[in-house]
Amino acid sequence: MTELSAARPLRVFTMNIWNFDGPYEKRQKLLRAGIRKLDPDLLAFQEAGRDGKRDQVGDLLEGMGYHVMHQFEAPGSQPGRDGCCVASRWPFELLEVLPLGPKYYAAVAVRVAAPEPVGPMVFVCPKPAWELNRERERELQAVALDALVRRHARRAEFPTVIAGDFDATPDSASIRFLTGMQSLEGRSTQYLDAWQQAGGASAGYTWSYRNGFAAAIIDQCVRQPRHERRIDYIFLGSPHDHARFARVRACRVVLDKPVAGVWPSDHYGVYAEIEVVPGAKKNLTRRR
Repeated sequence: MTELSAARPLRVFTMNIWNFDGPYEKRQKLLRAGIRKLDPDLLAFQEAGRDGKRDQVGDLLEGMGYHVMHQFEAPGSQPGRDGCCVASRWPFELLEVLPLGPKYYAAVAVRVAAPEPVGPMVFVCPKPAWELNRERERELQAVALDALVRRHARRAEFPTVIAGDFDATPDSASIRFLTGMQSLEGRSTQYLDAWQQAGGASAGYTWSYRNGFAAAIIDQCVRQPRHERRIDYIFLGSPHDHARFARVRACRVVLDKPVAGVWPSDHYGVYAEIEVVPGAKKNLTRRR
């Protein structure tokens, strides 16, 4: 079992992997090589293809030793072409698959049996509505996501990690709610945006016209030639809600370059390193 310490941080990766679209086999090779190099502990995939014949994440991580759970594997789930999928270096149990609307929008929550000094922790992969004119729906989905975390993270001392494609920019209401900048539906919460906490030097765009596979989609749904946004995130639970200390050591955009004209996906990935502090606990009052 991989040990965690201040010298060996918790490594988290998230990416929308665009199901079976584009030059699928070539993209898979690039994704697989990138993940091997990053060597993450927790992985969150959105638009992960699973159609009864092919399993995109299963094939992608084959032989790497990860535990994997696709939302379509959950009891009572309806099969579809793509959805959320989580993977972990350590065993985990499914806590809940929360529907977030039509088109298989959902959040998958698991409890990961991470080793000390982390211990059992909650890991969540959400995929809300994507349309630019659906921020009201994303607001409600963000409130539901926070309620999901609070249902399952009461006894977890290590901060919850949420990673996914939120299809919303940092100044949108849904992301402002999650980062404690505003309330929604009479509720407030706070999670730490890993990119912001790490002091990213660039804008951190994860969906961009510069990506050859995204450009055609952007032309269809945005109709602007130079559109790009930061819409993929890794969030860390608030110190108000968990006993153990954790710090974002680094966060960067990854898998954002083509190889021989092929991009890994129409999104870029996000990778973060979360430093754990063995034995350190705090005394902030919890609000549940």
